[in-house]
Parts: sequence; C-alpha cells; structure tokens
Amino acid sequence: MKERLNLLQQANVISAEACQATEIAVSLIGEQLAVTPDNEQFQMAMTHFARAFDRIRTGAPVDEGLDPDIFDEILADDGFEHIQSLNQRILDQVGLVQVPATENSFFLSNLFSLYCASAAEEAAC
Repeated sequence: MKERLNLLQQANVISAEACQATEIAVSLIGEQLAVTPDNEQFQMAMTHFARAFDRIRTGAPVDEGLDPDIFDEILADDGFEHIQSLNQRILDQVGLVQVPATENSFFLSNLFSLYCASAAEEAAC
C-alpha cells in the first residue's frame, strides 16, 4: 500500500499530505478491521481516500455522493455505528474537520465494504 501511495505522489496524482493522511487511515483501519492493505478492495478504498483528501483540502469535492438508496442500506446495517465511529476517528486523526456529505458518503461506503470484507475474513477463520 505504501508503495502505491508513493507512486501516486511521485506522479503528482496525490499530495504529500494526502499520502501521509492515507497512511494514518491505513493504520487505523488495520487496528479495527481484519483486512490487510494487500487486499485489492482496501487499496481501492485508500486510493479514493487519498484523492478525496486532496479534493476536500482544495475546496473541490465531488458534486454528487453515493446513490441515496445504496447509502440508506448502509445506514440501516447493524455495523453502521462501528463504521461511523471509525470514519470519525480517521477524519479527526488526519485533520479533516468539515467533510462535505458527498465525499463522506463515499468514505462510509468504502469503510462499509472493508467492514464486510473483514467480517467475511473472520468467518473464514
């Protein structure tokens, strides 16, 4: 994961700050969920996080969030409270104070997918 982030930074796709913030997010997720950074879904989620971090910091967030019907399903899941808590912890640690709802819906969606992958991994053990 670190190599991927470094490549994105070297190619000027993400900033150094986004790289550092994403490394923090990777660590926090690793502490909370049974999913490893070599997981393709994890890498995709963290790449999105890094790009979104820069968009938020530059005042250019996405205009539309996750489809409301899909987001409602995530909100209704029994694990949503855990996901929301982890999301807030990540945002606090990386200094994202005001995150537009559009970007946050994708953050939560990505964490939800990792939460589900983690549950599946734990069930397989």
